[in-house]
Amino acid sequence: MARDALKEARKIQLMEATIDCIAARGFADLTLADVARAAGLSVGIVNFYFRSKDVLLIETLRHLVGEYIQQTNENVRKAGPSAAAQIEAMIESDFHRTIANRKKVTVWYAFWGETRWRPEFLKICQQHSDAFHAETCEIFARLAAEGGYQNVDADLVTRGFDAMIDGLWLDMLINPKAVDRDAAKLVVRTYLAGIFPNEFGRQSTGGVAAKAATA
Repeated sequence: MARDALKEARKIQLMEATIDCIAARGFADLTLADVARAAGLSVGIVNFYFRSKDVLLIETLRHLVGEYIQQTNENVRKAGPSAAAQIEAMIESDFHRTIANRKKVTVWYAFWGETRWRPEFLKICQQHSDAFHAETCEIFARLAAEGGYQNVDADLVTRGFDAMIDGLWLDMLINPKAVDRDAAKLVVRTYLAGIFPNEFGRQSTGGVAAKAATA
């Protein structure tokens, strides 16, 4: 059991080192030697756990996706049964410092940029995107029902929500002085206030400032 735990810890150490390397220099010049150096280990250790750079990159992407899913699911679970509270939890999770920091967002976009040429990356990203869309759509459908919004299309709201998160991440990456986490959350809540005014209208104006300060 201890050996399995050590093995898993070592793999995570190497994947986190890979994330550091991608954030620092991208994919083009990345080598296993770079990863080994960043992790403080030998190239032989890297090869022992990952038989090639491609395998290491695929597992690193899966690690990144898994971390995102775990944190989001935990926050939604803690929010309780209210659909509005669960959407709030998703917003807070998407812009939490452990998820929406410059290093992680840089690496997310690096992987997304490679999906055109790497089918393995595309498959992982598509599966994550489809699953996240379905789960979010279900919450928005419940929110519409709970609030009595009869003409709301949950699928369209979800697509707008997803696109807004991705776009705000990009804004935070290329113009961090203009868009920070609190500003990004305010943008999302303002979008939702136009659809669900009873649940998000107050928060999209003055109410969000106090909430953001304690997030």
